Amino acid sequence: MQNSNLVQETQILSKLLLVDLNVSIWSGRKKLRAEDLGVGLNLPPSELASLGSKRITDPDEIKEFDRLKRRAIRLLETNGVRFMGGYGLPNDVAPAVATELQDIQRLFTQQIQIFIGKYDQICLDWMNKWNGEPKWRKAIENAITPKAVVQQRLGFRFTLCRVVPDASDPSLSKGLEQEVQGLSGQLFREIADAAEDLLDNSFVGKGSVSRKAVSAMLKMHKKLSSLAFLNPKVQDVAEYMMTVIGKLPKSGPYEGAQFQDLLGLIMNLSDETKILKMAEVFSKTSTDVQSSIQVQAPLVVDATTALPAVVESPELLLIDDEETAFDLAGENLLATNVSMDVGHTAATVTLDELMADSSLEGDMSIGELSALAQQIQSSAVQAAPVVDTSTLPAAHIVAPLVELQSGAIEFCM
Repeated sequence: MQNSNLVQETQILSKLLLVDLNVSIWSGRKKLRAEDLGVGLNLPPSELASLGSKRITDPDEIKEFDRLKRRAIRLLETNGVRFMGGYGLPNDVAPAVATELQDIQRLFTQQIQIFIGKYDQICLDWMNKWNGEPKWRKAIENAITPKAVVQQRLGFRFTLCRVVPDASDPSLSKGLEQEVQGLSGQLFREIADAAEDLLDNSFVGKGSVSRKAVSAMLKMHKKLSSLAFLNPKVQDVAEYMMTVIGKLPKSGPYEGAQFQDLLGLIMNLSDETKILKMAEVFSKTSTDVQSSIQVQAPLVVDATTALPAVVESPELLLIDDEETAFDLAGENLLATNVSMDVGHTAATVTLDELMADSSLEGDMSIGELSALAQQIQSSAVQAAPVVDTSTLPAAHIVAPLVELQSGAIEFCM
C-alpha cells in the first residue's frame, strides 16, 4: 500500500466500525430417506438426484427466529454498507444500531426460551397431525432432534470492531486496500438494488405514490449522507436526491409533475451505471464552475452587514422500518416551509474568510458556491466603499454559477 493510499484508507477506516452478525437458526428439517417413502420405489441414483428434506416440527413455531434475523439484517443494510463479510457502519450511527441489535438479541433469546420450553409438545402435536398416515408419523418420530441439540443450534451474536491496516508490511494490507477502495462502488450497488425494488413495487404501473415511497427514498438519502466520507461522489448523489425530494409537500399522495420528478429520480438511482454517470457529471460541473473563476466588476461589500449563520448539519438519526421518512426527518431534512434545494445550503466559506485572503483548501461543492454567491449578491446591493478586488487571489473569486434547477441562483460578476 502506497503511503498516500495508506493515509486515505486509514482515514476512511477511522470513520467506520465493522459489525459481524452471526445468527444461527435450527431448520426444523431432517434429510428425507428412501425408507420414509416405503419399499418398491424406483428412485434415481444419489449421484443424479436427492430426496430433499422432511419437516420434523411445525414451521410456524420457528418463524419468529427468521423474522428477528431479517430485522437485524435490514437494520444493518439500511444504515451501513457490506464490508469484509460484515457491515461497515459510520461512527455516528453505530451506537444507535448497536442498541437496536441488543434489543433484537434480547427478543431472540426470549424466543429460544419459549420455544425450548414447549418443544416436546410442539413435536408431539406435529406427529399427531399425521395420525391418518402412520408411515409419515413414524418418519417424523424417528427423526426427532433432542431438545439440547436444538437449543445449541439457536443463537444470536454480533460484534463491533475497528479495522486498522498493518503499516509494517504493505503486502499484508493489499486485500484490505482493495476492500476499502471498493466501498463506494458497493454502496452505489446497494442503493441501486434498493431503488430497483422500490421502482418495481411502488412506481411501475401507477400514476401516484404515497409518502411511504418517499420515506424509502429518504432512507437511501440518509444512508448516502452518513457514508459520504467514502467518496465525494457519494455526497453529490445525496445532494441531487434532495433537490428533488426537498421540493415536495410534507404529505402525499404525489402525482402529476411531482410523480414524474420522483419517477425520474428513482429510475436514475435504480441503475448503478446511471448513478456513477450522474456523480461524474456533478463532479465535473463543480470543477468547471471553480476553474472558470473571473472578475467583471468591483466587489462591493458592506463590512457592517451581518452574514447569514451557517446551518449546522442535522443530527444523524438511526433509521428503522418503523418510521416514515417525514416523521424521521420532519424537523431536520424537511423543515416547515423551508426548501432543501442544493442552491440554498449554507456556505462553509464566508465573506470574512474570502476578504481576509484565508488559505482555503479543498474543492467547494456546488451548494457551497451557490450559498456564497447569495452572500455576495445580498451584500452587493448595500451602499458601502468599493473594495479593490485586484488584490484577491484568483481562487477566491466567485465565477458564474450553473442553474441547477428551477429557483436556483444564477449569479454572475
